[in-house]
Amino acid sequence: MKQKDIDFPDCWEEVKPLEWLHLLKIRSRLMKQPGVALLDVKREWCAYVLKNRGYRFKSKVEDMLLVDKLAATLGWMWKVGEDAVELTYDSTENLLPVWRYLRGPASHGSDLTFGEFRQAVAVMNKYNAGRDAADLRALCAILYRKPVKDKGCILREPFRMQYMSRYMGLVRDMPEWVQWGVYAWFAYFCEYLFSGVFIIDGLELCFAPVFERSRKSSDVQPGTAQSLGMNSVLYSVAESGIFGNADATDDTLLLRVMMKLLDDKQRADEMIRNLKQ
Repeated sequence: MKQKDIDFPDCWEEVKPLEWLHLLKIRSRLMKQPGVALLDVKREWCAYVLKNRGYRFKSKVEDMLLVDKLAATLGWMWKVGEDAVELTYDSTENLLPVWRYLRGPASHGSDLTFGEFRQAVAVMNKYNAGRDAADLRALCAILYRKPVKDKGCILREPFRMQYMSRYMGLVRDMPEWVQWGVYAWFAYFCEYLFSGVFIIDGLELCFAPVFERSRKSSDVQPGTAQSLGMNSVLYSVAESGIFGNADATDDTLLLRVMMKLLDDKQRADEMIRNLKQ
């Protein structure tokens, strides 16, 4: 590529926040406006990314050829079916860490507390069932909150369900196309939690064994956040007292709670194996 070398993304982790926002905006046009073609969206996004990364457009013909060439590489981004086109977000990297002055979750869910995750899952399930715009906004309200300073670090203010009406007010001006981006990230994170590998304190951990019983249930669709049984998890962990009472458990990091559940599952499996010997 002429001028200076420019890295063009070939996976979600390489997309920058402004590029993600622009993609969400033009995706909305594709979904809602008749006559907008996927190729048009791909071309516009490629041109935006090039400009955002310092490319200077000079030769109309050569620049158009370059944009077309890059647009042809975006198969990883879109799923084309017989009747629909879908943007396939499949990364736990949060490409929208900040919206205006509100801070969103850290990538890979590393700062999600069990309580906010529990409430966000409930709201997401409601949205999946009814597609109510208020539920989508509630999901964003739970996840995007005001920043606070704690020991020199900028964090999101602690989640408290009793302040939900205030949280809702803070995101009332968040465009629907941005809200969809929040939903896309959180939905994939929930899916990844069931089967993906997390690196925690240098260890590779997979929480899939925790959900084996739920996956075998005929009443539950595998891979859905509903399979988690959030309330039962809360009270069973709280009864153990390892993190304190139910409120303290809600304030505990989600991945720490998951590590506790995984440890319990492994211990139980080992006891069963020993009994069978």
